[in-house]
Amino acid sequence: MIARFLLKNFLYLILLIPTLLQAASDLELDISKLSPESLTEMPPVLIGKNGEKIISDINFTNEKVLLNKIPSENEARRLLTATVDKYISKSNVIINKIMNNIIEIPNQVTKSKIVHKLKLNNSFLRKIFNDLYSKKIDMESVFYVTKFNNEAVVITQAELIGSELHIEFVMSNPDNILNTVLNNEGAIKRASVENIRSIGRDVISNNPVIKKLKSYVVSPTLEANYRRLGFTEFTCL
Repeated sequence: MIARFLLKNFLYLILLIPTLLQAASDLELDISKLSPESLTEMPPVLIGKNGEKIISDINFTNEKVLLNKIPSENEARRLLTATVDKYISKSNVIINKIMNNIIEIPNQVTKSKIVHKLKLNNSFLRKIFNDLYSKKIDMESVFYVTKFNNEAVVITQAELIGSELHIEFVMSNPDNILNTVLNNEGAIKRASVENIRSIGRDVISNNPVIKKLKSYVVSPTLEANYRRLGFTEFTCL
């Protein structure tokens, strides 16, 4: 298990090479410090036609997908594999449209930011696609999917290591990455907040052996969401 953990972290660092020059944080959360109030369901906020924020009447839904069976015997795994495959293709299409100015983004800083986010997100999607598509059974790996209107908005892969749950990859629907940065109509906000809260709720209700959550975070937005839940800098004793 230790060897696999080290290998996965090495691969993770390779994926993060383009982002290593930006700020990143090693965070952890003691499960005992979570309160019921901090884990209440977070309603979606939608961006309207004129950029206004609208609290949705439709709540997020959350799904937990395990790799405890091969794909042919695990419908949830097959469906998530298909979703990830679709998002990989969609990412490539959006990136090409941006680079060829079919999707026009006049501000070059914003354009670069979106392309960077999409490429990093796509590299994570490709990594988890291999795990999902293979016939490998992995009893320690789990996926937490937060959906809106039955479509995945945020997908998180986590790994159980002893009494700790390590959050490894957090990915988004590529359409929502574009729409959120540009504040376009239809953008869905707060999905990552609901996603991490759903993980906390699941751990407390279904897996009391887990005492800590850990995550290496490169996204400032994700880091802010995690810190609000109670994550702090990881400290080695």
